Amino acid sequence: MSVTRTRAARTLTALALGASAALTTTTLSATAAYAGGAPDYSTVTVDRQAVLAGDVTLGGTYSCTVPDAATTSGPGTIGVELVMRSGATTSGSVAVVCDGTTRGWRITAPAGSLGPGRAWVHGHVEVTDSAGNTPWNVFDTSVTVVRRG
Repeated sequence: MSVTRTRAARTLTALALGASAALTTTTLSATAAYAGGAPDYSTVTVDRQAVLAGDVTLGGTYSCTVPDAATTSGPGTIGVELVMRSGATTSGSVAVVCDGTTRGWRITAPAGSLGPGRAWVHGHVEVTDSAGNTPWNVFDTSVTVVRRG
């Protein structure tokens, strides 16, 4: 085999491996994740924009119930992490009331090195049941970070 054919074969192999890795990554990120098969006890919406004005603020609506038939309401937490393609990240959480009512939520966190642009939101709702277990429901979406002020 000539040197040119060997280089071409190596290039094609590298391209095939790269394409395979890209497909694997795409498939993994598109898969819905629920922690430990926990029941779906919450609904969360996320505003399309996060506002960057010194800190970064993100919000939306939520509704959740306590995963325990003996309890009609209880405390919970919504936690989010914003991640930009550059690797910049920030996170925050807010206490919520889980009684089946739809309410607004808002988290303000240090912006760090976040800038304007597209960011991915990885979030969860956690509610402690009467046995002390804290199952999570997970949500993922993307938002646009806009600078204001």
